[in-house]
Amino acid sequence: MPIFKRQQADEEGFWATAVTVTSLQEAGMVKVKINGQQIIVAHYADGIHAFTAICPHAAADLSKGELHRYKLYCPDHEYCFDVRNGRLLWPEDEVYRLKQYSIKTVDGTIYIKL
Repeated sequence: MPIFKRQQADEEGFWATAVTVTSLQEAGMVKVKINGQQIIVAHYADGIHAFTAICPHAAADLSKGELHRYKLYCPDHEYCFDVRNGRLLWPEDEVYRLKQYSIKTVDGTIYIKL
């Protein structure tokens, strides 16, 4: 039984403060660095999404890319990712995926689960 309690306590301890809701614009992105990890927090019509800021294809800085209609375009090779689930949309024959992070909002502050 103690194993389950310890796991639950550990899960609660991984939430880190990222940004405030007011610092995000509609269809905008903010790059944050938490515990050495570069993470993008993006706001789009259906909500807020958090994912790695490093392109899994060639390590480009995705915060310099463009976000349109849930699609994030890599600035280096124009790879296209769906920010809602991290899935690669183009090119179709590749298998890369964005690392996604769980988020929660409490009193206007966005927290990311690491």
